[in-house]
Amino acid sequence: MDELAKDIERSLRGRGFCVVLEDELERCWPSGKLNRADREKDIESFAESRGWNVSILNTDSGVMRAIFERQAEGPHRFS
Repeated sequence: MDELAKDIERSLRGRGFCVVLEDELERCWPSGKLNRADREKDIESFAESRGWNVSILNTDSGVMRAIFERQAEGPHRFS
């Protein structure tokens, strides 16, 4: 999981988002051990613990993708 976090962080520095595909998610959160709702909660907790937002997409065939982004730093103020 630490390697995944490093890869995501590297992508976020470069382009502001990171798409993680099913094969990578499966290594950290095996679908055979977790039901879909618990798997999504674990991924969301992982993201939140690192200051990221995550959008999780599921296809009809059950393939999952996760899109990570940095959390907004609060409202922007304009003078």
